[in-house]
This record gives sequence, C-alpha cells and structure tokens, in this order.
Amino acid sequence: RGYSAHAGHPLMGLALYPPLAQMAGLGWLGANGLIITPEHGPRVRLAAIYTSVETLPFFSTENEHQWVEEYCAACQICVAKCPPEAIMPEPERHENGRISYVINERCFPYFSDCYGCSVCIAVCPFNHTSYDTLKQHFVKSEG
Repeated sequence: RGYSAHAGHPLMGLALYPPLAQMAGLGWLGANGLIITPEHGPRVRLAAIYTSVETLPFFSTENEHQWVEEYCAACQICVAKCPPEAIMPEPERHENGRISYVINERCFPYFSDCYGCSVCIAVCPFNHTSYDTLKQHFVKSEG
C-alpha cells in the first residue's frame, strides 16, 4: 500500500520496547524491567515494526495495569534473587522521563557468561500465579 516498514529485532532494537508496550496499554513494567502482561506475565519477548503509517492509534493515556508497579515495589523477589544483583530496589528515574530498573553493566555480562539467565522471570510471581489472582489479592490487601 506504499507504506514503508522496518522490523525491529527483539534483542537490542532501535527503541526500548517495554516502555512502548506499556504506553500501548499491553501491560506494565515490572521491577525486573520486563513488561508484565495479563496473558503471559513476564514471559513476553517484544519486537517492533516501524512504519510510515500515520493513522495508527495513539498511545493510551490510561493503563489498567498500573497496579503492577506497586505490587513489584512490595514484592522485590527478583531483586533478592538476581545473581549479579543487577535489579535495583528502587527504579532510577532519569530527567528525560526514562525509568531504569536494571543495571545493564551487571546484567548483560552475566547473561552472556552464563549463556542466558532468566532468574528474574523464573522467580516472578506473575510466572506462577495468574495475573487476575495476584491483582485480586493485591487490591484486597491494599483496600
């Protein structure tokens, strides 16, 4: 149809995909820096397709998944279990609005040296219990 398009690789694309997925309302950034979705918890590999189409929907201004941020702040199991201690207990908020959860200089070398890691995914409660169950218990305990 005359539109240009470019596929972004899921590993090391031109943009940070988890914040884009959050802005699209697909889920919320967890303490491990991964998008947490109702369907798959932290087990999502994101990619992007960049296009010149100008009529795509805009980013969502509201996100029903925002409660995940408070849940992760209270849980912190990925912080405690991260072998290279790469996940920060408090996210770093940059002046440009970007939020960092992971110290890449610790995570990437460990990931490379060990031919992968994924401890943060394995220990995440969203990997073991349904999203709706966690939300129901969290909202009940907060209320």
